[in-house]
Amino acid sequence: MKKSIILVCLILAISITGLLAQTQKEVEKLTLSKDIRINEALQILEPFFIRDSGKKLINLSSYNGPLGVPINNLDYKEALELILLKNNLIQTEAVGYIAIQDKAATDLGIGVETGKDSIMPTAEAVQLPEGVSPKDKQVLINAVIMLVDKSYSKSLGIDWSTLVDGKVKVNAGFSGASQVTAPMNLSAETSTEAGNYTIDINTLLKTIETEQKGSILAKPNIRVSNARKGHIQVGQDISIKRVDEAGNTVESFFSTGVIMDVEPTIIKVDDEEVIYLKLNIERSSGVPSDVSTIITKSTSSTEVILFSNEEIAIAGMFDTDETTVRSGIPILKDLPWWVFGIRYLTGYNTVEKKERELVITIKAEIVDNAIDRLLESRSTHM
Repeated sequence: MKKSIILVCLILAISITGLLAQTQKEVEKLTLSKDIRINEALQILEPFFIRDSGKKLINLSSYNGPLGVPINNLDYKEALELILLKNNLIQTEAVGYIAIQDKAATDLGIGVETGKDSIMPTAEAVQLPEGVSPKDKQVLINAVIMLVDKSYSKSLGIDWSTLVDGKVKVNAGFSGASQVTAPMNLSAETSTEAGNYTIDINTLLKTIETEQKGSILAKPNIRVSNARKGHIQVGQDISIKRVDEAGNTVESFFSTGVIMDVEPTIIKVDDEEVIYLKLNIERSSGVPSDVSTIITKSTSSTEVILFSNEEIAIAGMFDTDETTVRSGIPILKDLPWWVFGIRYLTGYNTVEKKERELVITIKAEIVDNAIDRLLESRSTHM
């Protein structure tokens, strides 16, 4: 009788173990929406690969669009295989990680080092984007993004729209300008118009910063091939988590900080070259919370035609900075509230509002193509 009971218990234990294993496998089946981006899907799959193989998933491909195919109740390895097949991608294993790459790149031997001899593809073998050539000229774009105290700028009478040849006009007829220009040691040149001075823009910006009447937020510079897009971000991405249709937690990122997008096109007119420039600059900041996320933005978009080394200024965007200042009798005004309420008798708070202007200067310069620069470099070193 006892043996029968023990046998029944063993059978039940084996059945329960098998059932738990089967349940665990079913729990690990994944369901993903076809609209999820590749990087977000890899973040969901990565913990399973780390657990079983100790390797991370890294996207080295040029694609980060939607999956394009729904994942319905699949094993994590099967899910990755389906994603790669749908988007013409391939996985390559290396020490510590699994890389997702473009199939064309791996066919040429570009990407992860596998210990084999590396292949140096020719320009004809590489599938460059349409319209791109190693002989294309490039455009070097330098920008200075600065916040300037509005009242100080007004007192100087700065007219940012008059920026020509790296110099800007200052109207000494404005209140306080005649008293300010001399002690600031601005190397100003008197113009033909009475009361106006022409000042070097770099000197002016340095002086504003030295006088603590403004601060430079960023000085990005980027070299972009002709008719291509360039992007610079000085800041951080804010992460927001949400639940998609399948019930998966998906992390979305929003870019903040100083962001500059440029697209220069070199145009030839009567044997002269000019630059048609599409420009988009954003200054933003975000404050995430449990309820919602507020993103404050100041943006500027324009399309201009410049000659090489010409400089322009974009201004007129204002924001207000509020600062709370505690004034009163020293020491006593800063006592805790519970010390007989003395802080309320000996001190007070004032809110100082300071209006600031966002000033952006942009300079574009045409640069020779890589082949010409290489030949010139060789000739100078011979």
